[in-house]
Amino acid sequence: MKGMVNKCSNCGGEMVLMGDMKFRVGGYSGVGGMFLGGWNQLAEQTQTFTLYRCAQCGKVDFYEPAGR
Repeated sequence: MKGMVNKCSNCGGEMVLMGDMKFRVGGYSGVGGMFLGGWNQLAEQTQTFTLYRCAQCGKVDFYEPAGR
């Protein structure tokens, strides 16, 4: 996707590369996470996505990074 001109599916505006971003996923939520405290983070992992944002309407698209 790098270097490609991508148009927004909502408004047709230009999608601008925002870069790669890591998101925390997994772990425990609710009461289980509350009792585990900091130990809850041991069950978490990170997932990296490449983000593109529409310069016109603000829509954000997530893509798996190239080379994965």
